[in-house]
Amino acid sequence: MPVYRPYLGAEVQQAAHRALAAGWLGMGPLTRQFEEGIESFLGLSGRRAVSTNSCTEALHLAGQLIGLGPGDEVICPAFTYVAGHQAISRTGADVVLCDVDDTGLGIDPARVAELVTERTRAILAVDYLGLPCRLDELVELARRHDLRVIEDAAHAFGSRSDGRPIGSFGDITCFSFGPVKMITTLEGGAIITPDPADVQALHELRHLGINADTDARYRSQRNWEFDVVRQGYRCHLGSVPAAIGIAQLDLVDEFIRNRQDYCRRYDDGLRDLGEHLTFFDTDWKDVAPYIYVLRLRDGSQRPALIRHLADQGIATGIHFLGAHEFSFYAGSRRGPLPVTEAVTQQVLTLPLHPYMDDGVVDRVIRAVHAFWEA
Repeated sequence: MPVYRPYLGAEVQQAAHRALAAGWLGMGPLTRQFEEGIESFLGLSGRRAVSTNSCTEALHLAGQLIGLGPGDEVICPAFTYVAGHQAISRTGADVVLCDVDDTGLGIDPARVAELVTERTRAILAVDYLGLPCRLDELVELARRHDLRVIEDAAHAFGSRSDGRPIGSFGDITCFSFGPVKMITTLEGGAIITPDPADVQALHELRHLGINADTDARYRSQRNWEFDVVRQGYRCHLGSVPAAIGIAQLDLVDEFIRNRQDYCRRYDDGLRDLGEHLTFFDTDWKDVAPYIYVLRLRDGSQRPALIRHLADQGIATGIHFLGAHEFSFYAGSRRGPLPVTEAVTQQVLTLPLHPYMDDGVVDRVIRAVHAFWEA
C-alpha cells in the first residue's frame, strides 16, 4: 500500500493523448487555459497565475522577481522540504533557518521577528501538509520591516484560511503540481501575483528573458521579432502537462472531499491512541490535505512502527527532516530550533490517495492499533 498514488484515469489519459495528437508540445494555448483554470478554481480577482515546470522553479522565479541576490537573507522554516531552501540558495541569497510553531508546524512569526536583520529581504512561509500558515501575521511583520513574503503553498492547493482560498491573498504564492500533489501535471507549478508588471516579468523569466507578446504566442501567432530583456530561464509548462492539469482541475473538488473524509476517518479511528499520538487541531473542512501525518509523542518508537507497518505491506514516509541536518545548510545562520528538532523525530506519514476506500483506511488504523496493543 503506497503512501501516495496519483489519479491518472481514462479522462486524464485521453486529455494527454489529445494534446500529443495535436502535435504542439511546447508552451501554447493549453498552457494559458490551465492557468485560467487555476484562476477560476481559486476565485482570483485581480490576480494572475503563471505556470512553471515545477514549484521549485516557481519559488526560484519568485526570488528573482523580488531581486534576491548575494548578501541578502531569507528567513525560512527549518522544518520543510529542501526544495524551498534550494530555490533561495540558487538566487545567491543566504538561507536563515527559523523554528516552526508547535500547532500547525508552519514558520513561527515570533521566531521570525527575532531573526530579522538589515540583510533580511524576505520570509518564506510554508503551508505544512495543507494547513494554512499564519500568513496574515507574517505579512504584517513583513510590512513593518519592508520585506516580501513568498508563500510556498506546494501542499495547499485548495486550502482556505478564514474562508479565503490560499493564493487569493498575501504577497506571492507558489503551488506545486508534482507527481504526489493534490493535482498533478506530472511535474509543474504556478506563481500567483496581483501585480501586472510582475506577471510580465514572470513570463520573461520563465522563457529565456524573451519579451515577445505572450498572448500572441498562445494564439499560435509566432512573432520572430523579439528582444531578450533580462536573464531568463527555461521553466515554462508545456502543452501535454497543461492538458493533464486541465483534466485534473475538473476532478479536484472530488479529490479534496475524498481526502478530507479519509483524514477524518484516520482521526476518528486513532483518537483513542492519544497516549501515544497527538493530532492537528483541524476538522479538515478548510484544509485540502496533501498528506496525513501522525505525530508520535515518543519519537524513539517511530523506527519500530515503520517496520511494523512495512511488515503488513503498508508504506510510510517522513515529512520532513530539518534543513539544519543537511551538510549544505549546517553553517546557515539560525535561531533556536526546539520544535523542529522534536518534530523531525516524531512525524510519520500514512497512505493518503484521492481514491482509497474506507477499507484501506481501516486496515491502516487496525495496523497502527496493533503496534501498541502487542
